[in-house]
Amino acid sequence: MLSSRSSVPELLAPVGNFEAFLAALEAGADAVYLGLRKFSARARAENFTLADLGLLVPFAHRRGVRIYLALNTLVRPEELSEIYDLLNALVELGIDAVIVQDFGLIRILARDFPELEIHVSTQAAIHNLAALKELARQGCKRVVLGRELSLEEIAGLAAESPLEIEYFVFGALCVSVAGLCQFSSFYNAASANRGRCSQPCRRNYRLGGEEGSYFSPADFSALEFLPELVEAGIVSCKIEGRMKGSQYVSVVVGVFRQALDLIASEGRFPPGRLKELKAELKKAYTRPTTTANLSGRYPANIIEPRRSAGMGEVIGKVRRVVREGRGYRVFLRTFRPPEIGDRLKLMRSGRDGRDNSLTLKKGEFTLEKRGGGGFLLSLRVPFSCRTGDLLLKVGRRDDSGRTGSAAIRRRIAAEVRSGNSSPAVENTGKAGGQCCRRQPPRNWFAAVSVFPGGGDEPRSGWLIKLADFDLVRPFLARRGWRVALELDGARLSRIENRERELFRRFSALEWSLPPLQYPGREERLAGQVRRLLKAGFRRFHLNSLGQLEYFRVGAGTFPPDLELATGPFLHAANPAALAFYADLGFGTVHLTPEVDRDLCRRLDCGPVRPALMLFGYIPLLLTRIPLSHPRRGAAFLSRRNEEIRLLKRDGLSILVSPTPFSLLDLSGPELALPGPVLKVVDLVYSPDSAIARRFLKSRTPRMADVEISTYNFSGLWR
Repeated sequence: MLSSRSSVPELLAPVGNFEAFLAALEAGADAVYLGLRKFSARARAENFTLADLGLLVPFAHRRGVRIYLALNTLVRPEELSEIYDLLNALVELGIDAVIVQDFGLIRILARDFPELEIHVSTQAAIHNLAALKELARQGCKRVVLGRELSLEEIAGLAAESPLEIEYFVFGALCVSVAGLCQFSSFYNAASANRGRCSQPCRRNYRLGGEEGSYFSPADFSALEFLPELVEAGIVSCKIEGRMKGSQYVSVVVGVFRQALDLIASEGRFPPGRLKELKAELKKAYTRPTTTANLSGRYPANIIEPRRSAGMGEVIGKVRRVVREGRGYRVFLRTFRPPEIGDRLKLMRSGRDGRDNSLTLKKGEFTLEKRGGGGFLLSLRVPFSCRTGDLLLKVGRRDDSGRTGSAAIRRRIAAEVRSGNSSPAVENTGKAGGQCCRRQPPRNWFAAVSVFPGGGDEPRSGWLIKLADFDLVRPFLARRGWRVALELDGARLSRIENRERELFRRFSALEWSLPPLQYPGREERLAGQVRRLLKAGFRRFHLNSLGQLEYFRVGAGTFPPDLELATGPFLHAANPAALAFYADLGFGTVHLTPEVDRDLCRRLDCGPVRPALMLFGYIPLLLTRIPLSHPRRGAAFLSRRNEEIRLLKRDGLSILVSPTPFSLLDLSGPELALPGPVLKVVDLVYSPDSAIARRFLKSRTPRMADVEISTYNFSGLWR
């Protein structure tokens, strides 16, 4: 039994508007997280202004509720001055913490804004103890772990973590590891890392003549594992849903408030209470729920290809449709008549109904009682529909929703003004307006004492990255090529105990480490890295912060001749991020594959050697969820005939477009590269070995017969 409510984790609620804010507080949230209209990973939420925060912070603090601001997108170079203005304002407002993804922003916060507590977003893809320790060294306070971890893995990390552990306990589940998804960006020029995900994973795709939502998982609920998560030592139970309304927030926060209070008093759920709480959660009108990997194994129904959206409560099936003005009128029989304020959706077989939703208003429907019970419902809708479509209730207006955001804002403003205190410093204990305003440094790299690695080698050149061991020798034999081999499970097995022999044969070979090491799997990779170092290899490409630990010797320093580079999974899009990596010992930094020409033109790389992919196959997403594998040679096809291939490696499912990204046909002036650059050809996820043979013949082979994409480079990364 836990002694008091303060002994259980905080309950952290999502807030996308004033209605949801009030609902969260009234339902018992200990803290809320929200975003502004920029730099938020939920850019499509209603979100808030700084003026709004000036009201919300004192209003929440007077009730003992903390406010965390999500600045959890990657930042462009031209936005850094705006970031400094924003952070100065947040200090004055007394915000409790900021949630961040961009490592450059972590550097800025730790160096220039120590008053602001740093919480590392799940978008940073942190999954192991080494990464937690590295972030602790950088001044972070808390990390939000990924939802693909098991309970055993979470408990192990929480027991040894130098940082607080926050964990999602309810809400929509991304199929991809957070922060490693480029699906929306590649096909729709809408980047998840910039908060604009268009959710292509929720759409239907064709496979083997059938259509289904093969990448759309159920929603996540950790309710039944909550006692074990509390015992494991997580400090915050986070609810997803900044795009959701106040009714969802009220229901879900209310259920988890009850659950945490029961655990505080009883240590567990009394008989029958878990079932009651699960029934209450259904009023949130979510998709069917799953416990994901908490048990250590994903359930078979985590993805149901024939259902991609929340089913809600069935009102009835459309029997007749009549054109009416610019819309339609539908007729159906129902035993569950809807009410004004209900959120309704018309769903067609095989579709998710996402574009066919409305909130029921007075005058838009009529109900006539019918013999034998039930009603005839006549409803006007503003979108096309047909006989046989299902009408579903997927939400409702609660008290906050009926009041409306404008009225709630006026109420909060009146209370704050009546308090005769400054909203900026209310109950924060911080300097607020007395603090000196900080400005961006003129030289982002002034604090980098030594430029690590590189020697006298020219800063420009070509690097090819491979996953095929048999291609190493022919590429190393070609003059002017640097070659990096992916060090995943298959390569680990092939080179184990052959490190000295490999160094004698391929001393110039570089090694690229994979992006994900879940607890229990790091030691094998770490041991292999140590053996490669002992054999004499010195060039490595890292794709996770935790991998730095593999190279530290003595008092935490690196071997003097070591050359470290970041890979594409360690995002870098601004000079603050490049300086962050340089501080850690990286001499070469791979720019995020999402970059555009304008960003490259603006980017100050200082002493860091930038690496830019000029040709490669983009991993659209990486997931621990075991996706259905199509027969050999088959592919998933979108309704626009976009082809998607599925690879399986190291227990991961990886979606890849067979259309390669290529800038090879652009001339020097068109590329607008940031000075001398390491030009990267990335064939790690290539589905076609014939492409590699083209590069053996020429560094810039002709690709006239290959469909290519310039990704965001020729447009704008947004």
